[in-house]
Amino acid sequence: MPKFVDFARHAAKQKNVSYYTQNFIIYPKRLRSLALPVDLKWSRIRFSKANLNRIVLKPGVYAFVIGEDDPNLPAHGYVVYVGQTGAKRNDRTLRNRAKEYLREKSRPKRMAVFDFLNKWQSSLFFHFAPVDSAVTDLLSIESKLNDALMPPYSHQDFSPEVRTEKKIWEKS
Repeated sequence: MPKFVDFARHAAKQKNVSYYTQNFIIYPKRLRSLALPVDLKWSRIRFSKANLNRIVLKPGVYAFVIGEDDPNLPAHGYVVYVGQTGAKRNDRTLRNRAKEYLREKSRPKRMAVFDFLNKWQSSLFFHFAPVDSAVTDLLSIESKLNDALMPPYSHQDFSPEVRTEKKIWEKS
């Protein structure tokens, strides 16, 4: 008995999968060469308004990571964005920055950020590490993390060398 393919349903599935397709650059040499002036103590929460109070009121660095907490899956995560808060104003905290991102989910200022916040909202985690901005250069840490991880939605906060390389790789 011949088996028929429902092409309309298949096309709809393809479109759905295509929407969630994301390219990542994973360059082991850059990952292994990460050298920071401080050891970061990362915390992780599911990104949601309900979890805001679990984020510290201190400056530091943060990363948005796509993943799932499922005991049937191995530990995993896809870093899509890295940032810092408090480099220029010490009163800016990780919690305040997370609140700003929650607002940006509904009022886009940057379309790429709006895209990842909404596209992966059910699988998005906020990783954060407090850093004393009085003794450590947060902008340098952010740049070094971006250089090592090359997150697809981070576009500016790289060293000049990596920024150029990333633009070339993304276009090829």
